[in-house]
Amino acid sequence: MPEAGGPKLPMKYGRVDVSGPEQCPEEGRLPDAGPPSPAAHLRDVFYRMGLNDKEIVALSGAHTLGRSRPDRSGWGKPETKYTKDGPGAPGGQSWTVQWLKFDNSYFKDIKERRDEDLLVLPTDAVLFEDPSFKLYAEKYAEDQDAFFKDYAEAHAKLSNLGAKFDPPEGFSLDDSAPKDQPEKFVAANYSTGKRELSEAMKQKIRAEYQAVGGSPDKPLQSNYFLNIMIVIAVLAYVTSLVMN
Repeated sequence: MPEAGGPKLPMKYGRVDVSGPEQCPEEGRLPDAGPPSPAAHLRDVFYRMGLNDKEIVALSGAHTLGRSRPDRSGWGKPETKYTKDGPGAPGGQSWTVQWLKFDNSYFKDIKERRDEDLLVLPTDAVLFEDPSFKLYAEKYAEDQDAFFKDYAEAHAKLSNLGAKFDPPEGFSLDDSAPKDQPEKFVAANYSTGKRELSEAMKQKIRAEYQAVGGSPDKPLQSNYFLNIMIVIAVLAYVTSLVMN
């Protein structure tokens, strides 16, 4: 949703999948676009799910995105000046001019109804006709922040209805939660001053040095650069042992 300009939704993860169609709600439980009594119909659909008038109006605001195609739903124009070029498959009728942007223009456009190329279904129009719905529709047309807040809460509530989670309380991937910060490296925390090598360590280093032909009294009879490489390797090894 933020990618389209809308609010961040408080998602709950861990939803358990159903194993068969018998565990799913029956088809035909979504609201119709043009019932005889739009307000009563919306309440019949959403009240049974525990949603109220404010949440009905807020969720209706999702029509700020997308299009309606008459060949699929029976509503809308085949194409308009806003949809004839896509993006995606061209055609259909949108509720808003910028139908890929999530904002409160849906409520503004329904209220004004000045553009015949914008879709207004009976269940859209009733938001400004029913006194209770109108209270919230007017508010959202004026206050986008209020719409975003109420929409995010209603969307999360609707999404989680009837769902089972594992663990039962679900879990969150909230990016705003404080994350563990990597420990800042402070050299003093890892240094305790000069450390003397143990006798066992000295013997081990001496044995490895002698194994490649060296001795405490005689330098290696080999290439100068090879000597340098051996010294560097020994120092690196010693350093790793001391630090550990």
